Amino acid sequence: MDLFKPPKLYFYRLLLFTLQPFYVRIFRLHGEGLENVPREGPLLFVANHSHLLDPFFIGAVLKRPVFQMASNEFFRKPLMRRFMWAMGAFPRKKGFVDFKSIKYAIQVVKRGHPLFIYPEGGRNWDGETLPVLKSTAKLVKLLKVPLVTVVSRGNYLVYPRWADEKRKSDIEIVFSKPVTFDKSTPDDVIIDHIQRGIDNNDNYTEREHISGKKPAGGLTRLLWRCPSCRLLEGLEEINGDTIACRGCGKTWEVNLHCHMREPGGTWRPIKEFADLMFRKDEIVPIETSRDTGETVYLQSKATTLYNEPRYPRLKKIGTGTLELTSRGLRFVIRKTGEIRFFKFEDIRGRSTERNTFFQIVLDDDIARFEMKSESCYKWETFYDYVRKKGGFREVGE
Repeated sequence: MDLFKPPKLYFYRLLLFTLQPFYVRIFRLHGEGLENVPREGPLLFVANHSHLLDPFFIGAVLKRPVFQMASNEFFRKPLMRRFMWAMGAFPRKKGFVDFKSIKYAIQVVKRGHPLFIYPEGGRNWDGETLPVLKSTAKLVKLLKVPLVTVVSRGNYLVYPRWADEKRKSDIEIVFSKPVTFDKSTPDDVIIDHIQRGIDNNDNYTEREHISGKKPAGGLTRLLWRCPSCRLLEGLEEINGDTIACRGCGKTWEVNLHCHMREPGGTWRPIKEFADLMFRKDEIVPIETSRDTGETVYLQSKATTLYNEPRYPRLKKIGTGTLELTSRGLRFVIRKTGEIRFFKFEDIRGRSTERNTFFQIVLDDDIARFEMKSESCYKWETFYDYVRKKGGFREVGE
C-alpha cells in the first residue's frame, strides 16, 4: 500500500465518534485553550511527547482528524501499518532529513488538513521535555501555516517510557494561540517559541490520585547505575515497588508518582536520581589498543544484531558483543568472530526503539542491536558523549 496517499478519513471519523468519549473518560483527558484552535483550515501542531498514545489523546480532545508525522517503526507490521495510515499517520525515517516525508507534509497542509509533529524527535525518558530539533524551524517555514504549540501534562506519570506497567491519572492538554512565521524569521526565534510552548516537567506535576501496579517495574532502564556506590547496571527490581543494588546492598522504595526514597527517607522525583547517572569522570577507557590507539569505553552483554536490507524487513545477522570505541561501534559475532565496524562519520543518527533496541542509522541501512538485559538509555548516554568528545557531529539533524 502507498503510505503517502492521503486516506479518506472515514475510519478516523468513525473512531473519533465512537471512541472519543471512552478516551476522555478512561484516560481522564482535559483540554484547555481549545477556543484558540480554528475549527477549519490547515494548522501545524507541535507538542511534547512522553506517552506512546499522545497522538490519540490529542485527537480525542480536538474532535477533529489530524495528520501526523510518525516514526517508521510503527509501520513495520502489516495490520499496524494499515491502521496508522487510516488514522492519518505517515512514516518518517529517523536520523535523516526525510524529503519524501516533508514533501507529503506540504501536500497535507495544502489540502487544508492540520498536521501534528513531535519536535523532540522521540519520547523523553525522564518526564522533562527534550530540546527541539533544529530542523523543525525549516519545516515550519516550508509549510507556511499557523503554528499551535501543545503541551500535555501528566502523560509521563500515566506511562513513563521506562515503565513496564501503565497507570491511571489525569492528563491535561493545553493549546496555545496560533502564530505565523515567515521565511525571514530567524530559526532560533522559531525554536525558542516552540521550546517555551511545549516545555513541561512532569516530575513536579502534582496529582492527588494515581492508580496502578509495580511502580518500580522497568526502572533499571532509566537508572543504569547505583546512585550510591556507582556500580554500572547494579540495580535490580524487587517485588515491583523496590529497587536494590547488588553491590552495596542499598534499597529504595518507589511509588506511582515517579518518586523514590531510601526506607524512611524523604520522597524525591526519580529524575533527580536519573540526573546522577552521567558523570564525565566515570566514562573512562576499558582498554586502549597499542597498535591503533583506539579506546574502548563500553562493552555490552550478549547482543543480537539486525539490519534492514529492505524496509520494513529486518534480517538477523547474529549474536555477539557490541563495543563503543573512540572511533565508532564495533560488533563481534560470537560464532564466527566476524567483526562489523560502524564509524562515527558514517552514522546519521541513533535512537532507542521499543526500549530494548539500540539503533543507528546509516546512509542506506540501519544496524539494530537488541539488548534484553541492559539499558539502551545507558548506551545512548555513552554514545552521545564519546561521539561529541571525538569531535564528530550528527549528519542528519
